[in-house]
Amino acid sequence: MLLSLILCSRNDSYMGNSRWRLETSINLALLNAKKANFLNDLEIVVSDWGSEIPLRDVLKLVPEAEGRVKFVHTTNDIATIEQKDSKFPEVIALNAAARRASGEYIGRIDNDTVVGKEFFRKFAKLHQNNPTDKLNLTDSFLFVERRSVPYRISRISLPLSLISALIKFFKSFFKVESAKEWGREFWWSPVGIMMFHRDIWQSTQGYDEKLIYWGWMEGDLALRLGQKHQVVEFSKYVGHDFYHLEHYSNLVEYKDRNGTATARKKNPVIMDNLNYKTNEPNWGLFDHDLRAHSYEPKDEFKVSGMSILSGLKLLWGCGLLTFDFLTAFISDSKNLLWSSFRIFIGKIRQKVLG
Repeated sequence: MLLSLILCSRNDSYMGNSRWRLETSINLALLNAKKANFLNDLEIVVSDWGSEIPLRDVLKLVPEAEGRVKFVHTTNDIATIEQKDSKFPEVIALNAAARRASGEYIGRIDNDTVVGKEFFRKFAKLHQNNPTDKLNLTDSFLFVERRSVPYRISRISLPLSLISALIKFFKSFFKVESAKEWGREFWWSPVGIMMFHRDIWQSTQGYDEKLIYWGWMEGDLALRLGQKHQVVEFSKYVGHDFYHLEHYSNLVEYKDRNGTATARKKNPVIMDNLNYKTNEPNWGLFDHDLRAHSYEPKDEFKVSGMSILSGLKLLWGCGLLTFDFLTAFISDSKNLLWSSFRIFIGKIRQKVLG
């Protein structure tokens, strides 16, 4: 197995249509991997944190999921003790998946992020024939930012074929969420994928399991792994073929997710005196009897049709998206013309005065 994608989730209704987002993420990862001839090199390990009814019993996945999707279910009694006063300790949940993954490389994605075909194709090519001495896949922390699928689209819970077609059509227009825009390193950004070789996962013992609240978990890993390995902006090699199904309804809510308006505790940002290895030997709940259960299809997967209401919402959403993109294009064009005009006038003034 070349790549294990790990993600964590719970059988609840977190910020709306969380189950649809999870199903879409898993199903499109499998179908896009199939299109890239990567399916036999892929497994997906879902860490199911504290669900009363396990996710493996309720999710509707494509036939390709059989034998390739596994669920690590941490029961509610264990989860309640391990999470302490945290609502959802991603670091422990993801470590539990990583310790039970079998891929040569293990990559974390969010449970509502679609992985595109081009990522699988380009990663396989890099693995077969690494074209540059600047990149050593086996000795690197690899990070890619994600693109954002607007809320007005993701809220509709479109059938799989339609959301896939929409992402394919609009993907180059979706904004890349990058911390570089506000002067930070790329690994401060919301994660598209964060991945490295399984040997590094074992040696560094994964995420710091003290960071049981929200945020800074990838930043901490980047700094710790940077002590011994390369920290690579992997988008330079594979692009930004990751699409987050947005669940914040407006920009104010989205910006406030980091602020006082968000009702959740946050991990402290500590950048100095970090240890490469920080957990106990039983990191990832390895001392608990948590098995990785393979997905078993319940019924024949059926591609659901689109209701009239969903169709109208889709048309309206696409119209709004097109209007947004045209407005941004016109604005950028105006700025470019104005800048060019000012440069032209400046050159004339130089000649006249010079």
